[in-house]
Amino acid sequence: MSDKSKLSAQTGGSDLPAGSKATSADSTEPAGLPSGFDWRAFTPADSPRTPMDVLADPVHRDLATPDLAQGDMAFDFNLPLYDFSDGAEIRTGGCFNLLEAAREKPVALVFGSYT
Repeated sequence: MSDKSKLSAQTGGSDLPAGSKATSADSTEPAGLPSGFDWRAFTPADSPRTPMDVLADPVHRDLATPDLAQGDMAFDFNLPLYDFSDGAEIRTGGCFNLLEAAREKPVALVFGSYT
């Protein structure tokens, strides 16, 4: 049985993943996503979870909710410092401490992927 046939059998003949709901306007688009949003374009065929599953998961919703407000003290952390000047990862023995750096001057943390 093909993967699409298995999915269709699991979802009662629908192309939607188990647990997702169709909107009343369009039976092929899961509820809660913008019209025309193609979640299949970036979700691997063998993925056990769909974007709708992730968005509905209370653990993931909690991660998307900030625990700090503007002006609150950030959580402290330490990170080892590395030297990449020769193209190799060389540990310097130093350490970056967020609160120590923030006492000296403002600190901006950028989280993202550069790949």
